[in-house]
Amino acid sequence: MGNRISLWVGPVIVGVYAAVMVLTIAVWNPEAAVPGLTYQEIVAELGDAGVNVAAAVIGLIVWGAVGLVLALVLSVLGMTGRVRRVPVIMGYLLVIAGGAPAYFLGSFSLGMDVADTFAVSGGVHVPAGAVLYAVSGVALLVLAVVGIRRAANRQPALI
Repeated sequence: MGNRISLWVGPVIVGVYAAVMVLTIAVWNPEAAVPGLTYQEIVAELGDAGVNVAAAVIGLIVWGAVGLVLALVLSVLGMTGRVRRVPVIMGYLLVIAGGAPAYFLGSFSLGMDVADTFAVSGGVHVPAGAVLYAVSGVALLVLAVVGIRRAANRQPALI
């Protein structure tokens, strides 16, 4: 039972990461970049500038769903016994570590659209972006430590 529960923690974490990523890029960051306007006013002005916000949000959702699907595939492989638990967990960590470049690439276009439309900085305006980068960084660090330890345990010591 514990193994089955542990195999669902990864997709939950990846799903939360993806949801925060989409909300940060599509809602929270534009609101923080243009504090004098409501979200609806921001979307309306972006639309007037020729930006298809709905398509951008759908693209972000698909982008986030890719990570979630990868995590679910890992869980299924772990539950069926085709892959052991440690490689599945390492796969989750890899997906989460890959969230940082996904966040950067996913935020670039809409961030630039907001910056160009409202003459504001195109950078990250909310702490959620730094949190996503930090979570990805920790996942990458843990992945590296686990990988190095596993490799060291397989190699005979050189004396």
